[in-house]
Amino acid sequence: MSTERETSGRLRLALAELISALDRLDEALALPPDTPLLVDGTMQRFEFCFELAWKSVKLALSEWEGLGSASPRQALEQAHALRWLEHEEPWLQMLQDRNLSSHTYREGLAREIHARIPGHARQLRNLLSALLQRGG
Repeated sequence: MSTERETSGRLRLALAELISALDRLDEALALPPDTPLLVDGTMQRFEFCFELAWKSVKLALSEWEGLGSASPRQALEQAHALRWLEHEEPWLQMLQDRNLSSHTYREGLAREIHARIPGHARQLRNLLSALLQRGG
């Protein structure tokens, strides 16, 4: 594990995009989920944030630790092992929610996932803070 961390322009850009995407997710979460369109839009923003987060982790693992990650699950497991994530379970739930929301659509399931997105947003912000503290 390296003690000095150099951050490439690619990783800085990925983190900046994650900041922006999380801000957009927060905007959606501030509105009442009273229409299917708002629920769907919030879920789309969550999916986008999750993708940016795991890909930022993948870049950071490669640049800072010399580790490769072939999948979101592997990247999250490595990030947890390095203590970039405090708890692994919420991230595994987030991964499952992303997979369910992007591959199937059932309104009841959409509302269940939507109800978990505020917690997911907190975990995403915590990860972002950890990455920024480590060299972003």
